[in-house]
Amino acid sequence: MTAGAEKQPEDGSHEKQNVHLDSTKQAAASPVYTMQAFFDGKMKVEDFARSEQERPTVPHDIFDDTLPVVDIAAIKDGTAEERRANVVKMLKAAKSWGFFKISNHEIPLQVVLSNLQLIFVTADHACDEAATFFQKRVESSSKQVKRVKKNGKQFFALPMERKLPVRAPDFVFGYTGGSPVNWKSKWWLEALMIKVTDEALDDMIGQVFPDEKDFGVRFKEDLKAFFSPMHELSRFIVEELTEALGLERDTFTRLETPGSNCTGRMNHYPVCPNPDSVLGIPPHADTQLLGILHQDDTGGLQVLKDGEWVGIQPDDSTFVVNIGDTFQAITNGILRSAAHRAVVNAKKDRYSTIYFYGIDNSITLTVPPKLITEDRPLKYRPFTVREHRKYIVDNEVPINAVQHLEINPEATALFLEKLFG
Repeated sequence: MTAGAEKQPEDGSHEKQNVHLDSTKQAAASPVYTMQAFFDGKMKVEDFARSEQERPTVPHDIFDDTLPVVDIAAIKDGTAEERRANVVKMLKAAKSWGFFKISNHEIPLQVVLSNLQLIFVTADHACDEAATFFQKRVESSSKQVKRVKKNGKQFFALPMERKLPVRAPDFVFGYTGGSPVNWKSKWWLEALMIKVTDEALDDMIGQVFPDEKDFGVRFKEDLKAFFSPMHELSRFIVEELTEALGLERDTFTRLETPGSNCTGRMNHYPVCPNPDSVLGIPPHADTQLLGILHQDDTGGLQVLKDGEWVGIQPDDSTFVVNIGDTFQAITNGILRSAAHRAVVNAKKDRYSTIYFYGIDNSITLTVPPKLITEDRPLKYRPFTVREHRKYIVDNEVPINAVQHLEINPEATALFLEKLFG
């Protein structure tokens, strides 16, 4: 059983639908999202309240400083000792935390810091309550490019109807103003999921900026200037971890295809008058192999470590990397896909951006035999990323989604008997 040994037939219709849906049909087919309903005055803050057991107990600005920091430059260009020390640190963190920070990554931040702010502001709030929350916008920092700052102001003025043509019809690609209103879990955020291809970006920009061609061109260039090197950095980290597990370096990255679920996501968490009872995103784990996150200086990311919620300190010198469900399953549970959540606050909007690196959606993935031993028997059945993604969405993003990929003890015993005699 080799990773991705079998490939299922695929006509690509799922991806094409995400990119090419006519805006009218897409808006009609898409769910109504929580923050969209809030902006329209159809939901109140009380509608987002969590149960007593689910409410955050750690404030957004309380942090733990023990998350390991891995020096990417040392792995690429350092001495043999420096490289080994940082790879060991990264692998240990991926096994225990499921999270780690990376420094010296050589990814430019200026462009995204500005674009991140300009995505989510609407000037068409029908509800006075919503308008109050959005009076104070996060100002561009001194690091931001002046040209992009000007473009951000243009985007801030967009009314909601300019965003809805690219509303996500299937909770994958496009604008999602929170969670679908029919979900039990109500999310306090806006997000834009972006398939970072010329075709997809042209489609999105053409619908949102039909009459602002120059701005659309600059906006596309800015996004690609950030997400393209993030893709290469993601592959590098995946391959370093794969090699550290004793596998061929490209065991998993060679399964990347045009149908892979590699996406960029921008998040906006508005200020909330009652942050003690609301969550931006509830506890969950991510689908793909891994994600690389940049968050602003507000704070709000919290990771579940040894049964306790730990706040992750934001800073401009590092990114936060997390292992996803796919990586946990195809490494037979050696790497950890940790639960995490986003908390909100009453004083300052929070913005973050993340790049998700994934492999082909339709290839059947299996655990490499080298990662199966008598001490670590086979734990996860063959699966596809698409199947796992559908399970997650159908079950409203549960905290323990990866468990549905586990096999039963009888199947494990039968497999071990065949493998080891």
